[in-house]
Amino acid sequence: MIIARYVTLYPVFNPKYSISNRLLNQLAEIAEIKLLVARSSLLPEREISLRRDATIKMAHSSTSIEGNQLEEYQVAQLASGQKINGEERQIREVKNYLKALQEVDKLAAAKINFSVQDVLKIHRLVVKDLVEPEKSGTFRSGPVYIVNILPNGSDEVVYTPPPAKAVPGLVRNLLAWLKESRDVHPILRAGLLHHQFETIHPFTDGNGRTGRLLTLLHLYQTDWDFRKVLVLEDYYNRDRSAYYRALQTAQNYPVRQEADLTAWLEYFVEGFWSEVQIVKDQVLSLTSLGGTKAARNFLNKDEIKIVDFVVTMGKITSADAVSILSVPKRTAQAKLKKLEEIGIIKRQGAGPATYYVAARKQALK
Repeated sequence: MIIARYVTLYPVFNPKYSISNRLLNQLAEIAEIKLLVARSSLLPEREISLRRDATIKMAHSSTSIEGNQLEEYQVAQLASGQKINGEERQIREVKNYLKALQEVDKLAAAKINFSVQDVLKIHRLVVKDLVEPEKSGTFRSGPVYIVNILPNGSDEVVYTPPPAKAVPGLVRNLLAWLKESRDVHPILRAGLLHHQFETIHPFTDGNGRTGRLLTLLHLYQTDWDFRKVLVLEDYYNRDRSAYYRALQTAQNYPVRQEADLTAWLEYFVEGFWSEVQIVKDQVLSLTSLGGTKAARNFLNKDEIKIVDFVVTMGKITSADAVSILSVPKRTAQAKLKKLEEIGIIKRQGAGPATYYVAARKQALK
């Protein structure tokens, strides 16, 4: 009943915005590029290369936005299972984000709508061993404030999120809106989801990373994933100040609910459009002209799941394949062997220690 009272105080999400001609034109161009990318005949090993690079960029950029100082090459090493020199907390942040990306892939394949429990699970993966256990995968129990550090060292409160008791109901409202607003363009829905999630600020820590992952998940579930090589986080990370300014539409929650979100959506779509141009150039530069090799390398649904796992985690074992495919061990081994034979993955180790990694050819680097 307490939650219901707060939901009444904070009504169902009803974003206010207008759509400019520029925004419409960018959405139209994005749709054209989406079709072009979907129809492009990429050899599987080339697509793996692009997706591997995108996963690394996502993990690097999203954690970098929050202050993580690891370089992109170090994130690549962590994604490949290597040990690196660095602050343990920062290493943990990146490893957690890679795990969370794997969960996003799993959720995207399983269903079209994600739930509150899915949100909590993603948060739990993001902050594992970084916050107190009672704050991991749990909505905050007290107030939080978004502050800027002024040149003199003092704090300036720039945004006050809603009371903690309102959070569960507000998150449910947001997910209900996401499910019911199918007349809104998926890219606009993703942008509004991102803004409203950060506006609610449901956790004590990890809101930015979790919000960006949920935005990604929504794009995956609505087939606006661009073969999973689109990296919106890179756009935000190139100018973090602009990203935070765009999000800052009012100083407290009630006022934000009445704010015009047009400027935020224009920023979000501009970033989307900018990153899609990069995807288009990458895909066109690697597009196969077809032929027997392309036909031989066509992957089925199970093989794509294996590729997804390798791209996200850096390697896969036969036990991993059994788990993600829900098939007997012999069947999993046969699928891994096929991918090895056509040059998509390569075997490492021997016996029980055998695992597979992406077979990235020097020519594709």
